[in-house]
Amino acid sequence: MSHNQSIHALESANAHSIGKIRRYNEDALVSFQLETMRKDQTDSLGLYVVADGMGGHINGDEASASAVSAFTEQLGNDIIPLFLKDESDSSIIPELLKKAVLFANQSILDAHPGSGTTFTAALIWNEKIYIAHVGDSRLFLIHQNYEMEQLTHDHSLVQMMVDLGEISEEEALNHPRRSVLLRSLGFDKDIEVDLAENKLEAGESLLLCCDGLWSVIKNDQMIKIIREHNDIQEAADALVDAANEAGGPDNISCILVRRK
Repeated sequence: MSHNQSIHALESANAHSIGKIRRYNEDALVSFQLETMRKDQTDSLGLYVVADGMGGHINGDEASASAVSAFTEQLGNDIIPLFLKDESDSSIIPELLKKAVLFANQSILDAHPGSGTTFTAALIWNEKIYIAHVGDSRLFLIHQNYEMEQLTHDHSLVQMMVDLGEISEEEALNHPRRSVLLRSLGFDKDIEVDLAENKLEAGESLLLCCDGLWSVIKNDQMIKIIREHNDIQEAADALVDAANEAGGPDNISCILVRRK
């Protein structure tokens, strides 16, 4: 493998569990990579999505499944031809992500009215991360020194209370209204989508996960688990196992992505 080929190479793994309490798994995810080598130039594209159907609402599993399917269909139709061009304008990627999320939102409104889901997507184009986010699933960037940086902001009542200084982050984890979302797919035609961009350096990783993981396992514990497993699939499995061992109060889903 040439130096150029290794620059943008991605590897990923996902893991999920129904947990110990829930009767149904209302999570859905998508994970894939595409790599080209042309004219001695190697480029990588990766798409990673976690959607957490809202428990207590009708058809939460249908909402998350519909969202990831519709989003991937719409974005794939736009992004793959763009990626395969010799010279592509990646500046339009945020616009394409938003378009696909709105398409996913409409698919829920049309097919499963009254249901809802969180939605967090990361598109990696070589060394750049493009993010689209609604709800309280999370995307973390794990630096080479294993510091964990949260790249998304929860759209929840308790997060708003934390932002206002009314409660601490620790109190938010056990607050009786911790599951109340202020924004999700499936409830409003004109949904607001958080869009962001970041860099993914060689040796860094991404972790996408639902609250069935991050609200049960603290960040430092997640980092400890990831550090202990060189194999990325073993790390993802261990994260889910840890959440189950801590009681598994919700469905658990995660995707780990590493840039080599």
